[in-house]
This record gives sequence, structure tokens and C-alpha cells, in this order.
Amino acid sequence: SIKGEAMLNFDWLAGLPIGAAKWVFLGLFIAIGLIVLTVPDEYVYEGIDQPRWWHNLKLWAIGLLAFIFVTYYVF
Repeated sequence: SIKGEAMLNFDWLAGLPIGAAKWVFLGLFIAIGLIVLTVPDEYVYEGIDQPRWWHNLKLWAIGLLAFIFVTYYVF
């Protein structure tokens, strides 16, 4: 065991500008959105006999990700 040392050392992040950190974080939301778009439609509409546009889970996921993205972008 190592005494007196922190288990996680994030000192290397101290030099990262706030703007860069913000865009890295926002890039994660974009990446998640792209992954959502790759989900096949068979999985999106599974169990629905007569699919309507509002049953598309991709739309809901992208909408929520967009809302969170804008919130974090503004603040």
C-alpha cells in the first residue's frame, strides 16, 4: 500500500482550458447521439404492431440529448 499518495491523480487536467474541457464533454453527447442513430429500427419498434412517428425511440433520445447539449453549452 502507498501511504500519503492519492489513488487518482488528475493533476494533468489542471492545464486544460475550461473551453476545451467543455467541448470534450459536449463531444461525448454528440458521440452518444451518433451511437443512438446506429440502432436498427427493428429494435426501436420492437413489440409495436402499428408504429407511429412518436413511437420512434431514436427521436426521443436525440431530443433529450439535444436538450442536455444546449443546457451544458449555455452554462
